[in-house]
Amino acid sequence: MKSNGDKIAHLDACTEKVVTYTKLQDKVVKCALWLQKQEIKPGDVVTVCTHNHFDSIVPCLAAIYVNAIFNPWYEGMDLQTALHVMQLTTPKVIFCSEKPANIILRAIKESNFNPIVVVFGDHPDAITFSNILNNHSNAEVTNFRYVEIDNIKQTACIIHSSGTTGMPKGVEMSNYCLIIASVDTNVNLNNAVSIWFSSLYWFSGIIMNLKSIVQGATVILYPEFDEEMTCKLIEKYKWMMGVKIATHNKVIMELREKLMPFFN
Repeated sequence: MKSNGDKIAHLDACTEKVVTYTKLQDKVVKCALWLQKQEIKPGDVVTVCTHNHFDSIVPCLAAIYVNAIFNPWYEGMDLQTALHVMQLTTPKVIFCSEKPANIILRAIKESNFNPIVVVFGDHPDAITFSNILNNHSNAEVTNFRYVEIDNIKQTACIIHSSGTTGMPKGVEMSNYCLIIASVDTNVNLNNAVSIWFSSLYWFSGIIMNLKSIVQGATVILYPEFDEEMTCKLIEKYKWMMGVKIATHNKVIMELREKLMPFFN
């Protein structure tokens, strides 16, 4: 992220606001500092339950910086599933959007766990994400050093199975696994503008986020997949920064060819 500097990391297609890699790095460090102040230690679980937006990847990277384990949850889960995954991973902190906040808070009340809840947005019974970024001095940010890992095969992430044959199961992913997947060259995002709709709940969402950072891509963010809007986004941004838009989903490109005649 430091090497990419003022290059655009994320572009919100709804507002056309942008976040540079420098700004993204700053937010990740501040979130990591906050996690350390909450005494999050190597091996502790930090959960993220949200859709794709400017800050969704920040707690995941911050957890990596302090050698904790990040654990994405499905934003649309019900109470039974929330209780189940909480029992599986016992997170110390849960970052969530406003949509699942009430379900998560109710699950906490009905369980024996007491994680800290941070919300992207506002909720009367949760800490606001923007607030946790505002209580760090410039010296703290400058002097921050990530926690070195002593075993590259240790767990970095716990994702969940889809639950088609029962309740979701926890799947441990090591640092080594994420590194190999992130540097794989089958999807080349170098200096590309990319778009995808997989949230962090899906392994593809995790890998595409990490790969985009490793390869210095600019990512267009849109809340959910919509055929017409996807085609419009491709047309709008395909020559952004002088390069064609790249997608990890061949279906999107096929849809573009089929649907664009109706929008011309």
